[in-house]
Amino acid sequence: MRLSLLLLFALLFAGTTVAQELNCSVSVNRSTLQGDEYVFLDELQEDVTRYLNNRSWTEDVWLDRERIDCTVQIVFTSAEGLTSFQGEIIVQASRPIYGTAQRTTLFLISDDSWAFNYTRGQSLVFDPERYDSFTSVLDFYTFLILGYDYDSFSELGGTPYFDQARRIAERARSNSGSVGWGNEFGAERSRFELARELLDPAFGALRRAHFQYHYGVLDQFLLDPETAWERATEVLTDLNELYLQLNQRRYATDVFFTAKYQEIASLFADAPQRSDAYALLSEMDPAHLSTYDALISGR
Repeated sequence: MRLSLLLLFALLFAGTTVAQELNCSVSVNRSTLQGDEYVFLDELQEDVTRYLNNRSWTEDVWLDRERIDCTVQIVFTSAEGLTSFQGEIIVQASRPIYGTAQRTTLFLISDDSWAFNYTRGQSLVFDPERYDSFTSVLDFYTFLILGYDYDSFSELGGTPYFDQARRIAERARSNSGSVGWGNEFGAERSRFELARELLDPAFGALRRAHFQYHYGVLDQFLLDPETAWERATEVLTDLNELYLQLNQRRYATDVFFTAKYQEIASLFADAPQRSDAYALLSEMDPAHLSTYDALISGR
C-alpha cells in the first residue's frame, strides 16, 4: 500500500515539474559600461534565466525533453545613471529535426531598439496586463518563440501565442515613453509590426510555408529526400508568390530568411531542383545572395 501511494505521489509530482516550455540560456554583456557601479547588472543573467525557464507560459503540459532550446543575449550599449539603459537583445530558438541528432533554427532576431529602466535588486514580475520596459520585451519574444515552435508542428498552431505577443505590443505602443514598439515617428520595423504581420491573413502563406518546411521537408528528409526536395521547392514557390503579391520585402519574411538562409542553401546544394531554387531565392532574398551563389549556383 505504501509503495502504491509513493508511486502515485511520484507520478503526480512528475506531472507538475515538467510543464515549463523553455530551456533558455541567457547571457549579459555590459562591457561598454565602464565602472564597478554596474557590477549589479551581472545579476540579470540568473534572474532572467529563472524568469524565462521557471514559468509556465502556456496551458499545455510539456515533457522535459520537449522544452524549446533558446538563447537570449542582453547587450548593454549605453546608460544614463544607474537605472536607465539602452541595449540590444538577440533571441534565437531551435527545435529538433525528426529522426536525427540535428536541430534547426526556428527564429533568430537582433533587436537594438531597446530602452529600459532597471534598478539594483529589482524583481522581474510577469504581468501581461501591465507595460514594463524590461519584462514586456522578454514576454514579447517568449510568445514569439512559442508561436514559431507551434507553427512548426501544426499549421497555424502558433496563432494564440502570436496574438499574445500582439497584445503586449499594443499595450507598449500606448505608452509614450516606449521604444521599439512602432510608436516612434518614421518607425518601419518594430515589434508591433512583426506581430501584426504574423497575424495578418495576407501572411498566412508564410506561416503555412514555415510549417511545411519543418514538418514536411526537414522532418521527412532522412526518410525520403526526393520528396523533401520537391516539397522544399513548393515552399519556395509559395513564398515567391507571396513576395510578388506584397511587392516588397517585409519584416516577417526577412525574419524567416535570416533564420533559414544557410540551411536552405545547404538543403538544395545537391538537389535536382537546385537551379529553380536559386532563381527563386535570389529574387526573394538578395541580402544572402553570396551564400546562395556558393552553395546552390555552383559559381
